[in-house]
Amino acid sequence: MEREQPISPDKLHTRPFDAILVHGYWLSGVGKDKARLGWRGNLAVRAAALAYDEGRGAKNIVLTEGHVWGPDYPSGAKLMAKKLQNMYHVPEEAIIVKDDAYSTGGEVEIFIELAHEKGWTSLLDIAASKHLWTIPGIFKKMGENVQFRSLEAILREQNDPRMNSILKKLGKSKYELAFMFYEAGLWVAMHLKDFNYTKLEERNKSVRTAKGKDFLLPLDVYKL
Repeated sequence: MEREQPISPDKLHTRPFDAILVHGYWLSGVGKDKARLGWRGNLAVRAAALAYDEGRGAKNIVLTEGHVWGPDYPSGAKLMAKKLQNMYHVPEEAIIVKDDAYSTGGEVEIFIELAHEKGWTSLLDIAASKHLWTIPGIFKKMGENVQFRSLEAILREQNDPRMNSILKKLGKSKYELAFMFYEAGLWVAMHLKDFNYTKLEERNKSVRTAKGKDFLLPLDVYKL
């Protein structure tokens, strides 16, 4: 499986990145009619804010997760954007929301289309460490040169005992187990001759239209 490619000292001249793609994760239900980010989504947002570094680390943050619970709920991208602005004070003009992706391949495709449209050449992808088993292969198939960082690595660099405790607890959770099996299965599927990410995107878009249908296990991904 492909692993994260850390940013080495000799590549620091690429900062600030033109744009960061921050991947979306399963939502968490609170009450009957609400939705919020699950643990992975919250951690991804925090990592994105740290990588953005008040504009010193990147010029733009791109969010693409769609309405995974259907049109009656906010998209994952909009929930992430709201938190970036309200909690981490990332300016609205630095956040680009294109919330029409329902798979990792869909997120990457939207990101690369934006990069070509805007002339971005220095790109960073931030995702969960196990997510990076599959993401580099998607970019590689598209012939794109992108750097990668896991959200866990970014957060651990802060040496925050509370955050390290959360990451450790998450790593042993049912959520992480489900995510690991999903990514491992997807990695295997990607190496099959007839694998088609476009079909996966279309399937996800058609079935992820009800609250909770994006879960692989019957669990709330905000409870560890």
